[in-house]
Amino acid sequence: MSFLSLILLSIALSLDCFAICLIFGAQRAALKAALKPGAEDPFPPLKWEAIKIAFIFAAFHILMICAGWFLGYSFMKYIDIFDHWIAFGLLAGIGIKMILDGYNESERRTRVHSMNQWGTLLLLGLATSIDAFAVGISLSLSSVSLLKTCICVPSVLIILTLLAIYLGSKAKMFSPKAIHLIGGLLLIGIGIRILLQHEFGL
Repeated sequence: MSFLSLILLSIALSLDCFAICLIFGAQRAALKAALKPGAEDPFPPLKWEAIKIAFIFAAFHILMICAGWFLGYSFMKYIDIFDHWIAFGLLAGIGIKMILDGYNESERRTRVHSMNQWGTLLLLGLATSIDAFAVGISLSLSSVSLLKTCICVPSVLIILTLLAIYLGSKAKMFSPKAIHLIGGLLLIGIGIRILLQHEFGL
């Protein structure tokens, strides 16, 4: 695999995380804009939140690529039946909660959904890295260096997720309720895409 192909693969694996982080940044911007004048800012510094999210997503991708590489193709038959259902269930559940949070005034006043909480962030990291496991298996059957892959994929992913959070934080035209709805539907949509991709090859 050429260096360009590896970069394109890294971008493809990062797109779901990019979309999620774009919504996270936009949520944060909408909720901060909705604070009453003089109200205390309840949110932690965006810089550290962005770094935390980016590195959690990157760590899960490294873990899943390595798992696929070392477990190999023979292990795929044991998890191929249910891995996409797990991803769909996690993303759909978090998406539904995000939509419900958008209609909960107290939730919208105090925090950016639960994505910035460790529990939900870890679940999102797992759900968005399912495809990385299959990539690890494919790479183990080729001559591609595992080390290069585990450097390239997380590097591209971190750059794109940090960029997405920054771009999202500059979007101030949405209301908190609207951005929660958009974010929830996006997560559900990603879950459906993963399900259709694995079940029907779409």
